[in-house]
Amino acid sequence: MKTWIKPLLKVVIPIVVILVLFRIGKWYGMAAIAALLVYLAFKLRINMWIYKANSLFAKKDFAGAAEHFGKAYGASKKPSYAISQAFVLLKNGQVREAEQLLTEMMKLKLPRTEEMNAKINYSLALWLLGQQEQALKLMEAVFSDFKNSIGYGNLGMFYVMSGDLDRALSFNLEAYEYNDSDKTILDNLAYTYYLLGRHQEAKEIYEKLMEQKPTFAEAFYYYGLTLRELGEIDQSIQIMQQGLEFEPSMMTNVTKAMLNEKLGEWNMDSVTTSDRNPQ
Repeated sequence: MKTWIKPLLKVVIPIVVILVLFRIGKWYGMAAIAALLVYLAFKLRINMWIYKANSLFAKKDFAGAAEHFGKAYGASKKPSYAISQAFVLLKNGQVREAEQLLTEMMKLKLPRTEEMNAKINYSLALWLLGQQEQALKLMEAVFSDFKNSIGYGNLGMFYVMSGDLDRALSFNLEAYEYNDSDKTILDNLAYTYYLLGRHQEAKEIYEKLMEQKPTFAEAFYYYGLTLRELGEIDQSIQIMQQGLEFEPSMMTNVTKAMLNEKLGEWNMDSVTTSDRNPQ
């Protein structure tokens, strides 16, 4: 069926039904109109909750966003709303609640895309709950059946965090070939290079990442460390300071305190160097 036919039928069929009911009797037609208005009001309320949830998410009010996604799911029982709610719960640090919700969703018969999204989010929950081996196996299974940038990004991240840097490098280079402008893929590759001590290559990828305007603090943290290793002192301080404008992502152990601590350490080094080299 052509994509434009289904929305058209949603409009045409109710109109036809109402006209037929009016031919049967006036009150039948009036009752049909009343029922349609109730249905539209119900749908409008759900759409308003989703709009509010997305708006709150953009403002990083994750608790509010999760609440509104939950209201939309409670009223509609549409799994995609629950899967979105689970992701927001993860962002808000409510990992156990997200894991339980996703477990319930995966018991349902879901469309393929929703099934993959639920499993991807579930793998994140498992990792955050300390079940790294299970998370990795699940993400590998998902990726074997559903390759996209999100899959490359999440699985590449798992390989890096698991410490298998040779595997991480091979996979993240493949991911980079697949999509060389995705922020997570770029960050994974740059971080892998950093951990391997290949700082010039890490710098080149971090430069590409910065062009994409990342909003997660750990990218700036490790970029700053990379520049420091290369002797680019002033630039490393500038990048680290920029990182303080953003929050770390939910999957990193980097904190804002670590950025402040590093900046304090570097500032002390600068003072010491100045004392040793008076004008």
